[in-house]
Amino acid sequence: MKTFLICHRGALGDFILTWPAILCLRKVLPEYHFLGIGRAEYMKLAISFGILDTYIDNESARLLDFFCGKRIPEEIGSPHAAILWLTNGQETVDILKQTSSLPIVCIPPFPEKQIHLAKYYCSVIQSHFPIKIPQDLSDCFPAKPREEQYALIHPGSGSFKKNYNPLFYRDLANILRQSDYRKIRFIFGPVEEEKMNKEDFVGEWIEHPKDVMALAELLLYSSLYIGNDSGVSHLAGFVGTPTIALYKTTDPGIWGVLGKNVAHITAEDEDSALLMILDYLRKQMRNIY
Repeated sequence: MKTFLICHRGALGDFILTWPAILCLRKVLPEYHFLGIGRAEYMKLAISFGILDTYIDNESARLLDFFCGKRIPEEIGSPHAAILWLTNGQETVDILKQTSSLPIVCIPPFPEKQIHLAKYYCSVIQSHFPIKIPQDLSDCFPAKPREEQYALIHPGSGSFKKNYNPLFYRDLANILRQSDYRKIRFIFGPVEEEKMNKEDFVGEWIEHPKDVMALAELLLYSSLYIGNDSGVSHLAGFVGTPTIALYKTTDPGIWGVLGKNVAHITAEDEDSALLMILDYLRKQMRNIY
């Protein structure tokens, strides 16, 4: 069996931005088995969408020597090729090259170039493999089921600086209700559970997905998703949910959520963000009617 190794140990949103490049690789190398190394729950999610075939948990003690460039663990075998998203990965590249027949590529997770990360990853990989990059990277993504049951708001992210005041999201829920989104649900993950005051959301329907697989299922059947620059937003865009991604401190030109139905809104304060969202919703309603 020919093996193509994919290594990404970062956060969910960063990992999802690598998916267009990996899907392009899979199209030109259909006979290869794609083995992932990374966070177990994210690897399982990638397998469910056909991004990878199998995985090895990043936390496995047997990988310590691998990342130090000492030896390749038995469960990895002798990969024919590899893409590694590693900051310091030259030693690992060197040992993989000893048995590979195709390129072993190490990509810095955060390049110096001011370019969208997903496009950057595709361009780097294209310089080593004959992949075809679609003009719209979301052409690689799956089609979304038509059933739509509720609107979702995710009030958090991995960085407090990306978030607005908690009451902003309550105001946002009221705007959605006035725009005929009758069923509104909030998404609370571990970060929101720990850092947000639940009293700010009293009376609201709060979803607590047990893992990222449950989160993906929740997003699949949403008629609208609104959230900050976060892994949840990137997943919403990937599964095809109509998405409004909010950027308070980050640049969508670099970190922007990909997807067929994604709008990017950049605003430093709550009032500006609400006005821009309201304007977007009004335009959408005019397009429908």
